[in-house]
Amino acid sequence: MLIAIDFDDTLTADSQLWLTFIESAKNLGHRCICVTARRDTDDNRETIENWMVSHGVHLPVYFTGLASKVEHAKKIGLVVNIWIDDDPKKCALGH
Repeated sequence: MLIAIDFDDTLTADSQLWLTFIESAKNLGHRCICVTARRDTDDNRETIENWMVSHGVHLPVYFTGLASKVEHAKKIGLVVNIWIDDDPKKCALGH
């Protein structure tokens, strides 16, 4: 199963909770990724990378550039089974 976790106000809301969740998911054979609505800029990449390193979270990161996360995932060939996001409408089609 592929699980997509938002960055802002989701991963950052409680790093220990998500670190435990990600490790459990991986141990059960699932894959976790980070999908953020942020634009793919050097500053955003650095911010997220620095946060992940300092909190021990290691996930591939996908930037949607403010586009729908669902549409972006489909466009790049990701089949996400579960979306975890503090603002679900950011995942929605047509948002």
